[in-house]
Amino acid sequence: MKLGNRIKRIRLLKGLKQADICHGIISPTHYSNIENCRYTPSIDTLKLLAGRLEVPERYFHNIYEDTTEMQNILSTLETKIEKESVEEVRQFLDLHQDQFRYIASIRQEFYFLLLKFLALVKMDEYDIAFKLYENEIATVDIDESQLYVATRQLYSYVTAVYHFYIGNYKKSVEYFKKILQLHEDPYMIARTSFNLALSHYHLCLFERCLKYAKDAKDIYLSLHEWDKVGDCYNIISISYRELHEYNEAEAYIEKGFNICREDFSSLKSLLHHNYALVLLDKKQFEDALIQVNKSIKIKKTLDYSDIFVSLNLRLEIYLELDEILELRANLQTLKSHIRNNKNEASFLLLNAMLEYKSGNLSDYEEFICASIEIFKRHTDLKQMKIATEHYANYLAMNKKYKKAFEMQLLCTECLKKHLGEI
Repeated sequence: MKLGNRIKRIRLLKGLKQADICHGIISPTHYSNIENCRYTPSIDTLKLLAGRLEVPERYFHNIYEDTTEMQNILSTLETKIEKESVEEVRQFLDLHQDQFRYIASIRQEFYFLLLKFLALVKMDEYDIAFKLYENEIATVDIDESQLYVATRQLYSYVTAVYHFYIGNYKKSVEYFKKILQLHEDPYMIARTSFNLALSHYHLCLFERCLKYAKDAKDIYLSLHEWDKVGDCYNIISISYRELHEYNEAEAYIEKGFNICREDFSSLKSLLHHNYALVLLDKKQFEDALIQVNKSIKIKKTLDYSDIFVSLNLRLEIYLELDEILELRANLQTLKSHIRNNKNEASFLLLNAMLEYKSGNLSDYEEFICASIEIFKRHTDLKQMKIATEHYANYLAMNKKYKKAFEMQLLCTECLKKHLGEI
């Protein structure tokens, strides 16, 4: 984290070559030495480079001097990300956008980039968050001796979250465990344990998921963080569902409902959704439909809620009930709520299952192949397993054994990737 790194980062963000910046100012060799931190430029050279890069001159001066004003702003932003609504976070970012644009202190700027990533995730703007991490956070030449302990901890947390959302769950586990070793704060330990539970859930390691979720739940109970306790009940319930322990799953869902306050709308929507999943497994389709409709009704009142998964679940229940006309009538609504690649793949998979059940096999093949291609790029073990197994069986029934074997291999490779075996 030196001046040369900052100059290089700004150049790359603007899509410029070294020659574009140094021409008429200094030699290409001299400029390369500056970017690689082998030479510190003069004040006059910095002034010219700032003009060429179209940044304030102050952005290249006093780069190791933190300011109390900026520290207070960053602390407030961190609190808002953790405690307040999406809209309040967005308003705060808008209010201070000029101050955030060129933060002179490299340490404080890096801390802001980490917080901005978490803010974007909170706002469900995942693609922008990923680009921020890949183009600005991951490219920083980090010297941990220059970072405060809080910054090192936040960097590990952000890196863990990034890997979680891109589907690299094994890597996310590695960084979340690192945070547990660094922290003594019970709230951070609880939050990290909860995230470890989520990562292990996606790795289909449900027993480990239960262990971390229950650890988080116990800490949140001691802190009287009832909404967080409810989140833990949710993940515990879906883990028991995956283990086919439906009585335990329903018991924890009931515990979740028992602690819900009037303002716990998001928690209620998740509880209803997960209860619908349990009932779907138990083939109580009408009851499952009632629960998922309750979840959708609540989610419609929430900003930035992931309503797609509940709308998709409702259509899966329609499919089980053979309510084909109702399902087709709601497909366009579901499509309008697609927000990411995994949503798109799930939408295509649902279409494939619909066409299969309707006997439109050419359409079935088109949809399921398209869904599998997306799952291959944006790995989702559970959905990939459903798609590849279904398609493999279809191909085998049609005596297309080579292609069926390829699908089985794909499913196995996906599983091994998640378990860290390849």
